[in-house]
Amino acid sequence: MRWTMMDLLFIGVGWTDLAITLNRVAVGAFFMLSGYHKLFNAERHRSIVDELKALGVPAVRFNQWWVPLIEFAAGGAVLIGLLAPLAALGLLVLILVAIATAGRQRIKLYKPIDESDRIDDWLYLPETLYAFMLIIVVSAGAGPYSLDALILGVMHKHVA
Repeated sequence: MRWTMMDLLFIGVGWTDLAITLNRVAVGAFFMLSGYHKLFNAERHRSIVDELKALGVPAVRFNQWWVPLIEFAAGGAVLIGLLAPLAALGLLVLILVAIATAGRQRIKLYKPIDESDRIDDWLYLPETLYAFMLIIVVSAGAGPYSLDALILGVMHKHVA
């Protein structure tokens, strides 16, 4: 493939399908592994319980299992591309709650010097970047290298 300078400057190199796939795999793997450790590692599980209590999250006895279970299951679904937009939407809800609770507390600790610094601090949060990665999956789907694409291909064959 040959690109001109104008192509590179204005439309990029292409490979959008690969970029969507890499984004999906990265964010799915992050949540699946994070949830796995919170479910099956006693020390990590204790830390989520402590964090939920410190943040004043209600129903800690329920959420200490619900949150990591959703991270693990929905993260795995996003990773392999199975009902990826729905799974990513569930994870997006979790990450928005994390931004509004733990993220807000960290921003206070950063002591922003003005409004632009405060915006910079919000954008600096890893949770914000994960939210944007999840929005891509919700809006673009799993992409062509996924179980969703395979299932849709089989369904279209049987309909036609």
